[in-house]
Amino acid sequence: MGDAEDRQSGSAGQQRLDWPGIINALPDGMIVTDREYTIVFANPAACRIAALSEDRIIGTKCHQVFGDCALCHTPNCTLNRLREKGGHLQYESDSHCKVHQTPWMVTASAYFDAKGEFAGMVEKITDGSTLLEMRDQVYHSRERLRKNMGAIIQAMSTTIEKRDPYTAGHQRRVAKLCRAIATHMGFSWEDVQGLRMAAAIHDLGKIHVPAGILNKPGPMSEHELAIIRMHPRTAYDILKGIQFPWPLAETIYQHHERLDGSGYPRQLKGDQILLEARILAVADVVESMVSFRPYRPAMDLETALEELRSHRGTLYDAQVVDTCIALISEKGFDFITKQWRRRKGDILEK
Repeated sequence: MGDAEDRQSGSAGQQRLDWPGIINALPDGMIVTDREYTIVFANPAACRIAALSEDRIIGTKCHQVFGDCALCHTPNCTLNRLREKGGHLQYESDSHCKVHQTPWMVTASAYFDAKGEFAGMVEKITDGSTLLEMRDQVYHSRERLRKNMGAIIQAMSTTIEKRDPYTAGHQRRVAKLCRAIATHMGFSWEDVQGLRMAAAIHDLGKIHVPAGILNKPGPMSEHELAIIRMHPRTAYDILKGIQFPWPLAETIYQHHERLDGSGYPRQLKGDQILLEARILAVADVVESMVSFRPYRPAMDLETALEELRSHRGTLYDAQVVDTCIALISEKGFDFITKQWRRRKGDILEK
């Protein structure tokens, strides 16, 4: 048999394929609508998904079948949009139309006749309930991951506090202020959670500092200060291999950097410092100053705020400083209580 006969035989074999039977065997629904909005074909899967019989669908105007569709008889109707632009459209039925409240995932495509004129649309319809179940599973998996991640962060935080009792609660209070600042600066809920977690373990690197230096009651030598100033790098080395959804390791690495480059350990400047780290820096300074340390008594809150004001825009980010001062001076933020104090008629916020 020659090549020409092979091609003719293959072509004939293809022509003998039962295309309606093949389409009817598909698990996904297929609906064909002509240019006059009449449904001319629906396979069994489409009838099952729509919970309608074949004779209820075929020969019926699409707006009679999809009666809940808010787009019917408007330029935004799927068929009208395809008539104008061709191509494909994808949507979920609950944002478009509903039949017996069944969630559909729909891909609508324009089709054209032999003359190249628009002839109608073909819709591929998938029962969306499986996808919704998968979304629920993904959501619950993410929630479990989030809780486990939070538990790990809490374990790290507790470990640090057990080793350095003078800073017990310090990280927790810094995290609380960071969360408030970031929220009022317009951070997303996800990004606020990331910053809160970074703040909760920002002193993780102190686990490498000898206890005698951490708890020393008097002034420290240059050598001792150099050891303490390594704690951001130590924390970074511990965390850098963990793939958090947020830049936790880098945020903690940078939280002692200052805008003018006078910070440590890398003397970063300006925009080289992550915004999350700039927020953490301000919250850390304020909480540290108003808390007791072995080498000095606690300062009053106004002294801490004056430190921010005097170095606003030079050491500390101006927007972060303004937000922090407003939260404490005007909104009544409190490190201790679970709620903010009422000031100037503000509603209590948790």
